[in-house]
Amino acid sequence: MERSITQATPGHGAPAHAKDPAADRTDGWVTGGDDGARASTFVWGIALVVASLVAYIFINPDRQNPYIHFVWQAQAWLDGQISIPIHVQTPPGNSWYQDVQPILDAFGNDTNRGTIPFPPLPALVLLPFVATWHLFTNEGLLATIFAALDVGIAYWMLGYLPIRSEIRVLTALFLGLGTVLWYAAAIGSTWFWAHIVAIGCLLGAIGLALSADREAAGPLPLADEIAAARRPEWSGGWLSAATIVVLGALGALLYVLAGAGTAVAAIAGVGVLIAIAAAAMAMAVSGGRGVLMPLLLALVLVGGVPAGLVLGAQWPLALAIVDAIGLVALVGMVGLARLRREAADRAMIAFRVALGRPESRQLAAGLLFGLACTARLTIVFGFPFLIIVGGGGNWLRRGLLAGAGAAVPLTALLVYTYAGTGHLFNPVYDYLYHQELGYTFLNYHADWSVEDLRYVPQNLMIMLFNTPLIMPGHYPWSADLLCQSGGARGLFDKSCPLAVPNWVGNSIILTSPAYLLAPLAWRPIQRLKIDRATAGATVAVVAIAFVNLMHFSQGWVQFGYRFSNDFAPFALILVALGASRLGRLWPLVLLVAASIVINFWGTTWGVILGW
Repeated sequence: MERSITQATPGHGAPAHAKDPAADRTDGWVTGGDDGARASTFVWGIALVVASLVAYIFINPDRQNPYIHFVWQAQAWLDGQISIPIHVQTPPGNSWYQDVQPILDAFGNDTNRGTIPFPPLPALVLLPFVATWHLFTNEGLLATIFAALDVGIAYWMLGYLPIRSEIRVLTALFLGLGTVLWYAAAIGSTWFWAHIVAIGCLLGAIGLALSADREAAGPLPLADEIAAARRPEWSGGWLSAATIVVLGALGALLYVLAGAGTAVAAIAGVGVLIAIAAAAMAMAVSGGRGVLMPLLLALVLVGGVPAGLVLGAQWPLALAIVDAIGLVALVGMVGLARLRREAADRAMIAFRVALGRPESRQLAAGLLFGLACTARLTIVFGFPFLIIVGGGGNWLRRGLLAGAGAAVPLTALLVYTYAGTGHLFNPVYDYLYHQELGYTFLNYHADWSVEDLRYVPQNLMIMLFNTPLIMPGHYPWSADLLCQSGGARGLFDKSCPLAVPNWVGNSIILTSPAYLLAPLAWRPIQRLKIDRATAGATVAVVAIAFVNLMHFSQGWVQFGYRFSNDFAPFALILVALGASRLGRLWPLVLLVAASIVINFWGTTWGVILGW
């Protein structure tokens, strides 16, 4: 049920000293109980990461990747530009400039620079590596490493659900090797790298929300949940209401100024004011300044480190001065901590308490969610999960806290897009749509928009029902006949295949049959009970999937259905709870095993065909 923030209910804004009845169950990496159990949990997490990494690397040891848009983007930042250079010499095999809109001068001449349509976080993650290896950065190798880390984050997130340890391990393994995350990691090109970065942020956001809301996965009477949802308790008084009004006014001002072609500096200034207003709203709702700790950490890590790298690339002397100041400050802090040990200990305890508050975790969950959206835009439609699940006490507080966190990276995305394109929303997508209308075999329609409801039926067929090509006579992209030698068809025989993946996309049920367990998470509804984790995850999956289905392209030249990566972290909750509520382990074992075998087959074919 929804509860007041002042009530000492674990996961709903309870004081730090309150007894948590869930403290004796598995939570994140740590298992309540003896040291052996905690060590076992940690070992399983590391084992899953290592196993996934080995599978990702060895299925595609060559990792030739002609699509490195985010490497180009990161290098452009280091060169002091937002647009990327095109038609220039690049490392061998990395010279394909697909999905780039050329920038023309006032006379319509090519400037040899272009704009990419993709949000910037994947390039931001690559920035430290590009600062070292420049255009020779191995994005494919990094994709395998970060995707394996995603599996570890998933294992941590699942630790906040009331499920058996075996289900936790198998569900995390399912994400790593039983879904198209395996294919994304093995290929590692532009679009798949974006999915990998987004999945890690989104899993972190979900885990933080669950950690702040220990009762989210416990089924409660449906009537009680509905009644509580109708009576959300307001907090923060007039101050929180005022900050909401200010945020709305600033958002409208941002839109008006952008439409009038205002200078980038003015748009950035409004963006800063929005971030300040969001921080004020979070303080008003939570009743304390400690809630801002996640924002300060993000400012240093997500903002400060990349800014330092770009600054150093442009002005090495300035970076040296900044480094020197930072070193002096660090030495001073260490020295002060040694001289005043008790004060330093109290400060550290206060820091940990501030980060451990349910409200702080919810703000951090919103922040990570917003970052995930700056890698894959459609994830934004999964925000209802953070209204239904998380710290804060009721849906209104949860939504406001998470919204305050998400507002910062999302506003930064708008300002960045405006600086690069002159628009708040990237216009390159529309340009690419008109470029790809020539692909008539994909059934695109010139009189339809980029996002169009009329695309849903045909795309739903791809998502749920598309099958592999069985005993093909030729590949769709070639007129050359197969099996001319008269030999038997082989499982991985390129010249005479038994079956190959459908390059337009394949059914998520066929490629990841463990998803069939997801509906079982709703079994408590038979007793007129519901848990908020199941409800929130379901809403997020449906919303994200529906918006993706409206998009003209479904990510063709792929194995599986790569857009499913956008909602996979939410679907993982449903699979884990569904398997748990089934009451038997063997169906999960069989379905995960089948998913792994199928994805091994499909990923291997993707490598063979050079996708």
